[in-house]
Amino acid sequence: MGSKNLVRLLASVILLVGMTFLVPSIFPSVALVNASTLSISLVANYPNWNNSNPQISVTKGDTVTISLSRIDVYTHQFLIDFDNDGFGDTGDCGTTDQCSGLFTTAPPPVGPFTVSASPATYTYYCTVHYNVMKGNFVVQSPTATPDFNINSNPTSLTVSQGSSGTTSLTLSSLNGFSGTVDLTVAVSPSGPQPSVNPTSVTLSAGGTASSTLTVSTSTSGYYSTPVAQGNYAVNITGASGSVHHSTPVSLTVGSSSSAPPSAPNLPLLPIVGGVVAVIVVIGAAVFLSRRRH
Repeated sequence: MGSKNLVRLLASVILLVGMTFLVPSIFPSVALVNASTLSISLVANYPNWNNSNPQISVTKGDTVTISLSRIDVYTHQFLIDFDNDGFGDTGDCGTTDQCSGLFTTAPPPVGPFTVSASPATYTYYCTVHYNVMKGNFVVQSPTATPDFNINSNPTSLTVSQGSSGTTSLTLSSLNGFSGTVDLTVAVSPSGPQPSVNPTSVTLSAGGTASSTLTVSTSTSGYYSTPVAQGNYAVNITGASGSVHHSTPVSLTVGSSSSAPPSAPNLPLLPIVGGVVAVIVVIGAAVFLSRRRH
């Protein structure tokens, strides 16, 4: 009996080994699925969600559940605007858009829902405080190339002559992009002096980074020509390797209120020096004239 049991054991081992190599060739392989299940938590605390209105990045095909709560005293309603018709249309909630009801206590979660929208950047809102409680909801392609975008806020500046203005630049990682982005700025036509600080930022996958654009219309020197009034186009470009993206800022330069248009802004020191020189010359001439007589 002992030898028979040993033979049976060896036969079982051979069968298992054979199945290990044969089964993959017998049954078709199953493709890997890119989609994943995501749980997102948003806390309403006016004037923000999660204190900063964070960008939410998902991949088309993901199954998403969003849990909502509040720590302030206001009523809120959450909406993801997938059809880009604004915060006011709640009639398509559950079909095109994803929404909660109005809530003062934690409502049922939004979802789970499958992200079927085309890859793009959409907006999520609190429909009650839509002007401040909103953020980007980015749908990425499952096979998308890592990328980034750049946005300015505000997108236009009005600056008086001899002054300066600033706007915030926000760079966001898309499709898992990570790396250093170098920033450059140009203005057309020439005149105003633009600069960015910092001139390069580092993005982590799914993260954001910030820089500041400053545009100066100041001049230097007594006889320098002031920056002309009018409209200018400022263009900020972010570059990382072969990936480049730009964002425009419109600039309007207005008149300075420091002096009326009819009063030239002449430098004081040269005028005083000239007056003193004239007085010295006249005094010397009078003195010499009296000595002759």
